[in-house]
Amino acid sequence: MAYLARSKKEDLVVLAEELGLTVKKELKVKQLHKLITESPSYDEEFTRELLGSIKEEREKKEQREKEEREKKEQREKQERDREIEREKQERDRERT
Repeated sequence: MAYLARSKKEDLVVLAEELGLTVKKELKVKQLHKLITESPSYDEEFTRELLGSIKEEREKKEQREKEEREKKEQREKQERDREIEREKQERDRERT
């Protein structure tokens, strides 16, 4: 059961919901742990596997979001650089 204690709250919330439990937003990690382990549908091996899948999905999603943010930031930087270059060229033309 130590695997539950090392888990993020958001993963425990998803796990509890997947197990068909009603989760209140104000529950703390320790309370979620108790709710899950005292559930009639609690099976340690199944729960461990399910939690692993939940964690893996969250991490993949976080990685995708990070990559999307980085791509967006890169596009914005390139756009700013192009705009700066256009302004520079325009100033150079005005001087001549």
